Amino acid sequence: MFTHQINDKLSFKLPTIADATDLLALIDTDRGPLGKWLPWAKDSFSINDEIDFIQNGRQEMAADSFWFAIIQVDGQAAGMVDLHNISQEHHRCEIGYWLANQFQGQGIMTAAIRELEAIAFIELNMNRLEIFADAENEKSRAVATRRGFKLEGILNQYVNYSDQFRDMALYAKLRN
Repeated sequence: MFTHQINDKLSFKLPTIADATDLLALIDTDRGPLGKWLPWAKDSFSINDEIDFIQNGRQEMAADSFWFAIIQVDGQAAGMVDLHNISQEHHRCEIGYWLANQFQGQGIMTAAIRELEAIAFIELNMNRLEIFADAENEKSRAVATRRGFKLEGILNQYVNYSDQFRDMALYAKLRN
């Protein structure tokens, strides 16, 4: 089991099949609030769907096209972070994240993203990290700002979820 300690309370854990139940329970508890910003969270899915997600994520990780981890608080699953759309050619990727409501407002995500940046820049040799956040998602945008990501623009009607075209804020951070 891969675990990466961030501080005395926080760690990253490589997801395993055994984590599927805890992750699904977190999603089920916060399906409404998560679904407002993350369309996948609105879908009703089973333990088998979560297992498939973990297995596929681990396969993509082995192929260097994806990286993900469970955020743990005192050993308890609290959310997830990932690096996706990894371009080895251009040394860039996107950051994704979600945190259960009960853990929000404690600086957990800011600390997790700080650690994820180090992994992306140092271990994965990325030069550019991007965060896309719904333009109305103030909490997600605040994480990007606190971590020194620069707002590069608002992409009008960039995605369509909940039967609406949504504007996305694009934030980026360079290694230098």
